[in-house]
Amino acid sequence: MSVLLIQPPLCDPSRPHPAIATLAGFLQARGETVALEDASIALLLRVFSADGVRDIAAVAAASSHPLAQAFVARADAYARAIELAVACVQGHDAGARLLATRPQAFPPPLQPSSQWAFGAYYAVQRHTQLLGPLTAEQRARAARDADVTSLAFGQLGDTDRARMAASTVLHDIAAVIRVVIDPAFTLDAYAATLADDPATFAPIAAQLDASSTLLDRYIDDIADRIATSHTPRLIGFSIPFPGNVVGALRMARRMRQHHPRVPIVCGGGWINTQLRELRDPGIFDHVDFLTLDDGEQPLLCLLDHLAGRRPRTALKRTFYREDGVVRYADGAPEPDVRFTDTGTPTYGTLPLTRYLPLRPSLQSFTPIAPARWNALTLAHGCYWKRCAFCDTGLDYIHRYDLASVDVLITRIRALISETGSTAFHFVDEAMPPALLARLADRLLQEDLRIAWWGNARFDAALIPLAPRLAAAGCIGLTGGLEVPVERLLDRIGKGVSLAQAARVCQATSAAGIFTHAYLIYGFPTETAQETIDGLEFVRQMFAAGFLQSAYWHDFGVTAHSPMAAAPERYGITLRPMGDRPFSRYILPFDEPGRIDHEAFHAGLDRAVQHYQLGLALDDTVDRWFDFAVPATTLPRDFVVRLIADA
Repeated sequence: MSVLLIQPPLCDPSRPHPAIATLAGFLQARGETVALEDASIALLLRVFSADGVRDIAAVAAASSHPLAQAFVARADAYARAIELAVACVQGHDAGARLLATRPQAFPPPLQPSSQWAFGAYYAVQRHTQLLGPLTAEQRARAARDADVTSLAFGQLGDTDRARMAASTVLHDIAAVIRVVIDPAFTLDAYAATLADDPATFAPIAAQLDASSTLLDRYIDDIADRIATSHTPRLIGFSIPFPGNVVGALRMARRMRQHHPRVPIVCGGGWINTQLRELRDPGIFDHVDFLTLDDGEQPLLCLLDHLAGRRPRTALKRTFYREDGVVRYADGAPEPDVRFTDTGTPTYGTLPLTRYLPLRPSLQSFTPIAPARWNALTLAHGCYWKRCAFCDTGLDYIHRYDLASVDVLITRIRALISETGSTAFHFVDEAMPPALLARLADRLLQEDLRIAWWGNARFDAALIPLAPRLAAAGCIGLTGGLEVPVERLLDRIGKGVSLAQAARVCQATSAAGIFTHAYLIYGFPTETAQETIDGLEFVRQMFAAGFLQSAYWHDFGVTAHSPMAAAPERYGITLRPMGDRPFSRYILPFDEPGRIDHEAFHAGLDRAVQHYQLGLALDDTVDRWFDFAVPATTLPRDFVVRLIADA
């Protein structure tokens, strides 16, 4: 009898989420029999099939929405093309890639969208009909985005062109699903809005009780297939994101019909961040246990308990229901498993060749995005852990624990042997430069050739290290530049100056490492002037060739951050939230004199979309906004001066 670990729908379609593979490797090393199932990719492959297209078209036939009707009219063409599109995206069939480059390989896209770069294919095919209830402003923006993305499309090689065209087919079908089945559906999230920080379990319960859409029926079928294929003694679901919650609970309820006496446990990032103060017992109508933080020791304790060797009070960081009340047990004397002892992830029988590494958009940070990467962690936690907005109070960031280079090399070799892939994504919160230096030296010494990328702080130690990292296979780095204004970097506690960030990005880019920056807008006390100056700094970084990609995120206060513990230090006041017995994570706040940051969002996005395509780099930044903004205070050579003066 096995421990059955399941990834519920929906997650990143390009690869398995690493959580169940990591736990499987650990449990197998402890002598447990483990079975793995990925219901997320199973659902997408069911949707993206000829039968799936016909099922969706049957639902769409009852809708009067122009997008639905356009899809119904082309349903036969989509049903014929979907197998080719999936094969092309999966990337294993050279013939599929060649066929996908033909002008008539796929139906014309249903609607242009800057988010998914429908505009590129739209413009290249000279398809002029815009479908859907678009305003005049939306039509103008769609046309503009089509012009921009068509230029980038022309720069792609044949393989990327084929993948972009095939990806567009899948995104088209997802758009139809949003219109006729589930407005919250995306390719990496199912019913996410319901589980995004709800005060009580009631809305999720209502969805589970009332909903019976086509997607729900597909999920039920997948749960039935998994349940009848295994004889588990424990069923575990990993729930990393809000978009996995409803799928996990729907599957749990269905699987309980097949295995009524088998306990069901859930863990993962969503539970770790949103349910730490859980008092609403409703979720336990569907599952038996919820665990917090790293799952290795909680699972060992739970298996001990199920075998009769440990009382429930001696579980580790585990919620359960008793007499209708939520209980929390953390009486286990054992410490957490050391990172070195967590073992090598294993993907078992997961269908590694069937994942969908979509070419998500021309604005994604290429070449990092479109591949199935082996996920591996170099170090547990963050070596900096001082940023004001970060969940530094949680174990996955606060507890910093290194693995030795010997252990990492062993894990890398084992994953290559198992998967046949030498592509690695190091999924650390922030890869430690000193460890990266030792790992790079070892990779070079052993001539172990892998392509890898990961997240890093713009640490000054990377400046001399960049050429060595590139020689050792580093193809990309992503890092938090956050609000690129000196005053706010200090306020955030980032530990990085603009000059340092510029020098690091100069060094990594010069070494041939694709460099991506995460950006934030709307940080407390940020002014319109600082937003514009921050964008000007970003423009100059692109113009200098120090950045190749960037993305703006909106700011929010989370319950486990330093800002939540001392809001007055950051000029904000937390609003009373009332009784929240289920989730309490995103904290509403008031800020005297706060500007309308959301008004800047569209312009900030448009700017970086153009910059990373090498467009409009000489234009002033005010061109991206439909309202008056301050002129930047930065000189046009600000970044060049920073580098020269460093």
